[in-house]
Amino acid sequence: MGKQGHGGVRVNKSSVGAVAAVTVFLLPIAILLGIPVFLGGSPATAADCKAPSASVSGSKTPGAVGAFSGVQLENAAAIMKAAKALALPASAQLLGVQAAIGESTLRVIDHGDGAGPDSRGLFQQRANGAWGSYKDRMDPTISATNFFKALQNLPGWEDLEPSVAIHRVQRNDNPNHYAQFRGPATEIVKALGGEAASGIDASGACPAAGGSVVGQLAGKWVHPMDGAIMTSGYGPRPAPAGTAGGVLANFHYGIDFAMPGRAGTIVAVTDMKIVKVRNLEGLFGTGVTGQTMDGKLTIGMYHLEAGSVKVKEGDVVSAGTPLGTEGATGNVTGRHLHMEFFPGALPNPMVPTNATTNPGPILKEKGVL
Repeated sequence: MGKQGHGGVRVNKSSVGAVAAVTVFLLPIAILLGIPVFLGGSPATAADCKAPSASVSGSKTPGAVGAFSGVQLENAAAIMKAAKALALPASAQLLGVQAAIGESTLRVIDHGDGAGPDSRGLFQQRANGAWGSYKDRMDPTISATNFFKALQNLPGWEDLEPSVAIHRVQRNDNPNHYAQFRGPATEIVKALGGEAASGIDASGACPAAGGSVVGQLAGKWVHPMDGAIMTSGYGPRPAPAGTAGGVLANFHYGIDFAMPGRAGTIVAVTDMKIVKVRNLEGLFGTGVTGQTMDGKLTIGMYHLEAGSVKVKEGDVVSAGTPLGTEGATGNVTGRHLHMEFFPGALPNPMVPTNATTNPGPILKEKGVL
């Protein structure tokens, strides 16, 4: 597709590995197959989380945030201020910084690329009349303001997965291009926002009222169901007999575990914030979805026994915390756990709308498998 419309992009720069390789099917396919589609946007609390003020001066402001420093942080602050001036929530600030990292590494670039040689500035906005003059596109505040105005014109932007929301403004060739920049964007917004931003998570949501913290968060990884065996891996496979068929069933978007002889207890595979609890919803039955504390991964665990879920949305749980009981709810022929990994912090992900990545290599790296 390349650059088109009024978006300015750098095409095909994603380095998320398996994300670029996974097949993402069109939304109408899911609808035709009767699959409930969740667009993966910020939860309701995100819209109520006010944008913090941003500062790059004073003794408490870090000299660097990860790989970003100096003028890059100044530009990030300009983006955050532009969102706040438009009375947008903190989730919009995250989107703006995330987009600019993906387009320019938070630098005002005075050149484009092969797909859009007329692209300029923090957001690589094109000279097509939609983004103002050359001077406007090279001005951090004005270019950010124009990005946010375009975002506001996107119906339901708050309910879209962040990379998809940015993609629909920027028109990148790869809608998942921006997912890899969610973690760094969150770190920057929290660092520049000071105390007012300390509780914001990678979804853009403020802490849920009454959310419990369970266990000691130590960064450990454990088996999701101790004693279980892996019964199906990630990748292409025929639809299992007795389950709903169709094109979606010919690719296994996660890995499966089953406990021999009895129903196992499913636990948090690592420290995570619970962002979604599903109860007997469509093909995936009852399940729990959590974000890792660094915002780099979202983990979905499905087909739990109905009524067995032990956590609530907004809870923060440590590795090994019981989440529920292995079950056979949804589109299954027998009791097991189906687990999916989504790159980035996605408050409500679901295939095929959101791309997955193979959990196997990650679990092996963490010493789980």
